[in-house]
Amino acid sequence: MRCLSVLLLAAGCLLQVRAQAQPALKILFDATKAETAGNADWVIDADVANSPQRLPTPAQNTVTASTPETYWTGAISAWGIALVQRGYEVETLPGSGRISYRDATNAQDLSHYAAYIVDEPNIRYTPAEKAAILDYVRGGGGLFMISDHNQSDRNNDGWDSPNIWNDLMASASPANPFGLAFDLNNLSFTTGVGAATAPTDSLLHGPAGNPVAMEYHNGASLSLSSAANASVRGVLFQPGQATTGTMGALVAHARYGLGRVAALGDSSPPDDGSGAPGNNLYNGWSAEANGDHARLLLNATIWLAAPRRTATATRPELTGAVALYPNPSAGTVFVSGPVLPTEIRCFNVLGQEFTLATSAASAGVVQLSTASLPPGMYVLSLRLPSGQALTRRITRQ
Repeated sequence: MRCLSVLLLAAGCLLQVRAQAQPALKILFDATKAETAGNADWVIDADVANSPQRLPTPAQNTVTASTPETYWTGAISAWGIALVQRGYEVETLPGSGRISYRDATNAQDLSHYAAYIVDEPNIRYTPAEKAAILDYVRGGGGLFMISDHNQSDRNNDGWDSPNIWNDLMASASPANPFGLAFDLNNLSFTTGVGAATAPTDSLLHGPAGNPVAMEYHNGASLSLSSAANASVRGVLFQPGQATTGTMGALVAHARYGLGRVAALGDSSPPDDGSGAPGNNLYNGWSAEANGDHARLLLNATIWLAAPRRTATATRPELTGAVALYPNPSAGTVFVSGPVLPTEIRCFNVLGQEFTLATSAASAGVVQLSTASLPPGMYVLSLRLPSGQALTRRITRQ
């Protein structure tokens, strides 16, 4: 077995590896959950009203630094245009699309996207969809959850967005994996709110600027639980609430597995005021809070997509039922999957075995330290509980 591994490694060493330009990171906006029901229009572009298509038109490669948000027809088109101007690609998961993770038959499987944005869902997620979204985040994806106020059921199916998001998180085991819950309330205020005190928070101090305020027009607050997720943090808070507390958050974020989550309790801030004819829309994107809404939402999207931005470890390499995320510059390799290997061994091209320190990064994720390895090429040999043997070549830089 070891001889075979060495032979495979030797053959692999003869292959010339060329650096390739990194493709643009893709951001997916959901439109499968009645995001255009009632007076809502939470899509980046719809050539036919209430029927957004996968790719916005005109094509995003024609977008320039001066392109206005009205180039596309949707109440969150400004968000899409701004992301394209920053070098991202954007897509919509249309009403006919499927929410899946690691499903090779789905051209819009979540594994193809660095971040997944859902602005006010109005249809409850199925058990399979819930599992896919949770696995996507745990595997390294970024999820942006946006709700509206309590009793905001736009399609009259008995479910509104705060309850839909809470239902998603309640389906996990253990429940509330992100450490946050949408409160069933209805808040409105036009006064600025204090920012959390952390001076390095990526949402408050990011490439898009330093937001300090937010305006709410019938939205829900968030309750936080560090006992459920120690990484959860409030970013902006309701007036009168402590900016380091666990109650009355308006925006919050957390890490889960290898991924990240951001949450916002009001769908008004992303609204750019233009969309399908007949909808009553208001410009919360740039005309309120001194433009802080746009800065905050862009910073959040950039932060959510960041786990896939390292050139050597942007997307998981799939090997059977196990995903590996090598990060040679940081000296770590993350092993993730529904069934983790019972044995992990590391060999160099000469067949010499090296011992890697392991630790549990989170539920379903094991972290391997490669810091002690000399620079060079190695193979990880993994054995699953079923007895199946898997191999993955990595390079220690």
